Amino acid sequence: MLRAAVSVWGAPDFKQSWRGTDNGIEGIAAACNNTLLALDELHEVDARIAGEIVYMLANGRGKARMGRTASVDRRLRWTVPVLSSGELSLEDHMGSANRKVTAGQEVRLIDLDGGSRRFGAFDCLHGAASGRDFADSLQEAAAASYGLAGPAFVEWLMARSDKVEKWHGTMKQLCHIYTKDLDLASDGQAHRVLNKFAVAGLAGEMATSAGLTGWNRTEAWDAAMGLFRSWYEERGGKAAAQVREAINRTATYLAANATRFKEVGSAETADAGWRDQDWFYIKPDRWREIHAGFDPQEAARLHKSKDLLRLRLSDALQYKMPRAVPNRPRVYAVRATVLSEN
Repeated sequence: MLRAAVSVWGAPDFKQSWRGTDNGIEGIAAACNNTLLALDELHEVDARIAGEIVYMLANGRGKARMGRTASVDRRLRWTVPVLSSGELSLEDHMGSANRKVTAGQEVRLIDLDGGSRRFGAFDCLHGAASGRDFADSLQEAAAASYGLAGPAFVEWLMARSDKVEKWHGTMKQLCHIYTKDLDLASDGQAHRVLNKFAVAGLAGEMATSAGLTGWNRTEAWDAAMGLFRSWYEERGGKAAAQVREAINRTATYLAANATRFKEVGSAETADAGWRDQDWFYIKPDRWREIHAGFDPQEAARLHKSKDLLRLRLSDALQYKMPRAVPNRPRVYAVRATVLSEN
């Protein structure tokens, strides 16, 4: 699959490897500017820095460095889509080095199962006897014909630059339909991913109009949106990544600081809050500490969505302590079972 994608822009050796340092990969990204950066075998990059490289590639600029005269050298910059392959997902690979993938990394390097279609990686074999035979024929074709479609597509686009606003409007309208259909209105991460698939789908339709694909009308769009729907469903729906991150932050803090919580009714001074058999009652200032760098109110709502937050009123996020605690302060009451979520 990666070789077929690479053939749009160049010969088989245009495919690159994840093997190397972040410095080496940023040089490759700059060299592939405005074409395609196809990286093979994700597991070959150091799992400790894989997440940082994903951010760097998506941000389109390398690290600033000091020159010999103590001046800051010019950064390498690029605008290039990234296509990656590997037997491990980014989450699994980073996990092998005890690194946790963030929602931001997951939407920058979107994980799709490449072997879950009807014939492994394919929906249709176009007359081939098996998925393996079809894959072999793709590789042979990519090695024989390459480097023409990409430049031809750019030339076709440049001759129609007056239609950019129209294309943008079409994509926006189609994204709106999918946003409504899947109820994505408040899921910012899913919106970002949807836009990326929409760009791919629209580009495919435009390439078909340019006579470069041989596909039927709407075939590229339907394929792109089908992949988005698969990603969204595999992700677990609305805001699953943010929910997981918020719960992990809380669980990690509670596991490391259990002694800072005193039993409800105890005369001891509670530093972080109180606890009983089923709940942790976390003081608001500690809650903000746990979720530093994030919206603490949104973190509470995410816990509420998983039924991990104890509430007095259905629309309130804080819980008022019982009379056993002097002054009955308001806290964030989190189920003790949150520890098993970590």
